[in-house]
Amino acid sequence: MRPVHELLRIVTLMNLQNKIILYAIAPLLLALFAIAFTVQYQATLLGQLQHATIEKAYRATRDTELKSYVALAEQSIAHLYDSGRKDAAAIKEAKAILAGLNYGPDGYFFLFNLDGEVLMHARQPELVGKNLWDLRDDNGDPAIQKLVSRAIKGGGFEDYMWRKPSSQRSVSERKRAYVVVLKDWNWVLGTGVYLDDVDAALAKVDFQVSANIFDTMLWIMVIAFLSVAAIVWGLMLNIRKRDEADARLGVAEKKLRGLAQRFIHAQEEERSRIGSDLHDGIKPMLVVIKMKVEVGIERLHGKIRQAFPPQNVFKEATDLVMDTLEELDRVIRDIIPIDLERLGLVEAMNRLAVNMRRGSTAIEFSAVGEIEHLPITFKTSLFRVAQTALHNIVRHAAAANVAVQLKCDSREARLTIEDDGRGFDVDRVQGDPDRGFGLRNMELRAESVGGRLEIKSSSSGTTVLAIIPLT
Repeated sequence: MRPVHELLRIVTLMNLQNKIILYAIAPLLLALFAIAFTVQYQATLLGQLQHATIEKAYRATRDTELKSYVALAEQSIAHLYDSGRKDAAAIKEAKAILAGLNYGPDGYFFLFNLDGEVLMHARQPELVGKNLWDLRDDNGDPAIQKLVSRAIKGGGFEDYMWRKPSSQRSVSERKRAYVVVLKDWNWVLGTGVYLDDVDAALAKVDFQVSANIFDTMLWIMVIAFLSVAAIVWGLMLNIRKRDEADARLGVAEKKLRGLAQRFIHAQEEERSRIGSDLHDGIKPMLVVIKMKVEVGIERLHGKIRQAFPPQNVFKEATDLVMDTLEELDRVIRDIIPIDLERLGLVEAMNRLAVNMRRGSTAIEFSAVGEIEHLPITFKTSLFRVAQTALHNIVRHAAAANVAVQLKCDSREARLTIEDDGRGFDVDRVQGDPDRGFGLRNMELRAESVGGRLEIKSSSSGTTVLAIIPLT
């Protein structure tokens, strides 16, 4: 039998090997999970944007077609309508012309009077003579009332539910119609297209996006499996190289953790570069201009007598240069948070509130709790969120009062910015690819340090809340 100490040594080595394998695999699995989650989120977001773009293009095309069809229909009866005739023969001839205008199996024209009575329907003649004013579609909307109202207001588009004539199904389909009013004959003329083919095309796009996301997730799983297998195999071959393997995994983990910071760091470096260029280049030039103007005033003083002395003009130029220098200092403070590094977060936020006050917009700042013990990355993120939010308020909100509060306790740091401005539609701005850059930037700032951003807005004001956990 083996000695007891030999058995203990073997058991210890086995436990150590399992720990090394666990410590090597766990960070990799977590990193791959984070990558998979990020890829899925971004792919889903892109799919939603693609869906919205395609739907918008489809609708624009259909809207153009509908307007063209109605214009052709008006032209086809223009010789009767423009003649001023209102006799039964002219009315009957016009209805016959419109009833014969068809495009495709479900492309037809319809006529109502302003009271909702059906005057002509190319696909459902049994409706002619019936008053459908109180008819409601499957969604409960008064379809005929909406069409007549839209026509009276100058014409336009309306969406409603209507049974598709060529379909064997008894259920209604989504339909988009374009209507105009013919006032002399008390008519509402319109035509429409069914949107089931648009829905089918969008469903196909969504299915393809989902399939792509599934394939991507599958590849990530395969890569994860192969990576784990390779690590286990390598560690099992030579347990003595565990330190080197741990070091490599540490570097990989550090790189993965740094992905979220790259965007923020690049932005900070760009801000610093621009600030240095302004501070070291433009500002000294303006100082030289100021000195030259002052020298010119001294030389011209008392030597030239005119109705408008040149020194007055030079003095005004000097004042403008001073204003430019003050504005340049403000821009530099916005780009490089010098106050944050030199004075701390509370004083920097207080100065930011003072510098951002414009006209009738009053900005008040308050701080509660121990703030300055926060890491510099947390301070920078909170400062940038406040800076972006205040810029948006001053430019867009038309607010009279703004309250900025920074609160910190043992669990979290909370930055609250409230204004009484006109507010905005948060969902629409965040979903518009051409807008919402400021909101997304604030979200990235908070998320880069493990926090989150919450925005609530209505016609009575907007609240921006940034929360960073400290535990």
